[in-house]
Order: sequence, then C-alpha cells, then structure tokens
Amino acid sequence: MFPPSGCEVYDVVAVCTGNYNTPYIPQEYDTTPFTGTVLHSYYYDDPLDFEGQTVLVVGFASSALDIALDLRRHGAKTIVYKRNVNRTNTMPEDVVVVTDTSIKCFRKKSVVFENNTEYDIDSIIFCTGYKGDVSFLDETCRLTYFWPRNVVYPCYNLCLNAFYPTMALLCRAFAILPFLFSEYQAQYFTAVVSGKVKLPSLEERLDASCDYSDLSKVQPPCDTFSVMTAESQFEYFRHVLSSGDITLPSNLHQQYQLYANIGLLRKTNLENYRNLYDECVKSIL
Repeated sequence: MFPPSGCEVYDVVAVCTGNYNTPYIPQEYDTTPFTGTVLHSYYYDDPLDFEGQTVLVVGFASSALDIALDLRRHGAKTIVYKRNVNRTNTMPEDVVVVTDTSIKCFRKKSVVFENNTEYDIDSIIFCTGYKGDVSFLDETCRLTYFWPRNVVYPCYNLCLNAFYPTMALLCRAFAILPFLFSEYQAQYFTAVVSGKVKLPSLEERLDASCDYSDLSKVQPPCDTFSVMTAESQFEYFRHVLSSGDITLPSNLHQQYQLYANIGLLRKTNLENYRNLYDECVKSIL
C-alpha cells in the first residue's frame, strides 16, 4: 500500500530548517564540576539575568561578540575565550579576551586555561555553533549528513537533492547573508520545479555535488558549502540565478558593497556599527 497509513504525498518538498536548529557544545568542554549557570547562546534571552556577574563567553564569532557586548552594557563583567585566533574584531578594553591558549578545566566557580591562568566566573555561555540536524528525513531520501563539516550530501547546486531534485534543502550553508541566500535559492528551486530549468543527468548531478565522505579530497569550490566567504557567496548567487535563467538583480553589486562596508565597520566600530546602517546605505546609492 502506498502511501503508508498516516503519510501524505507531495510533489515538491522544501526543507527550510537551515543550519541553526540544534545547539552544539564541543564534548571537550566538561563543565560537570562547575556549579554556576551553563547555557548555549541559543537560549540566551535577557542580559539582566547576568547583571553583576562575571560571565565567560566561549567563542568569538557573531553571537559571542554580540552577547559579550550586551552583557557588558547591562552590568556584567565579560571574559571572552577567543577560540579562533584568525578573527580580528577589537573588543572594548574592559572586556577580557583570552587567546593563544585553550581551556584546561572548569572548577566549581572558575575556569582554568592551559597557560595556568584562572578566572573566577559565575556563568558560562557557549557560542560554539550549531548542528544542522536532518535526522527527521527518512533514509529513502538518500541523503547523508557529515559532521563536523555540518553538510548534507549529495546536494546539487548546494540545495537540490541530487537524487530527487524536487526536494531542496534551502540555506544549508553557513551563509553570511542568510535572507538573500534563502531568497535566491528559493527562486532557483521554483524555476526547477516549474520546469523552466533543464537539469543535467543524475550522474552529472552527483559528480557536481560535494562528497564529504573523505574530507582529504574536499577542495574549493566544494568546501565553500560549509562556510562561504563574502565573495564566494555572491559568486554563488550569480551562478544559481543564471542556472535558473533568472534575471540577476540590478542592485546585486550594491548588495555586495553594502555587506563589505558593514563588515569593515564591524571590525573598526564593533559597539556602534549597527547604528550606522543608514549611512552605509547612503554611501552606495
């Protein structure tokens, strides 16, 4: 009997759960001895919950920087553990940034680093990313999830299930501009399912997809699926729209320039760059 009892059949399936649905805390961080509050940035809500506390923020990407400054503005002392030494944002002088070392252990009310520096802390907020969980997809979808790359294979043009191209996994890359990313992928997927796009053969779609079963063989541009730089992302926009025979937005270059300007402001004026958005827009018009 098809479909099985309780199931429904659809001609088109769009998986729009993205990559930010399952909080991830690396197992290397054993917080068992610690008696204070421990949470992932996913659950962060009110900075006043931490007023007067010393908070360790683990991470140095967008969430970590925003939360550290938010806590600082609302009466908390923040210690930021910079896991990625390649990130270059400058924090205010009263925010302690720990780098060039790693966390050795947690104690009841403190954190100890490998360089034997110890800080008393009241809470820990892990800004350590997410797993893009797709365990809800049945094995008949023929998709494989790879961790730690956090990617799904095989996805043609970074979104279509290569085996069943009427299924798309939208905005799976760790996109710098998720709303634009989702919009342009959705336009492409719409063109595919409406029959406006002639897709290559299954063999060609599989060859063009990124196989993460052997990470040593994963090279650009495949590797940009997991983390896309600004330039590669806009190149992808152009590629996927042209593949769908969709007219490129006339302001695509301005969109890129706006991102570049805001990125520069973020590095030089981390505390106030959000308030300068209007000036950035005016600068590219």
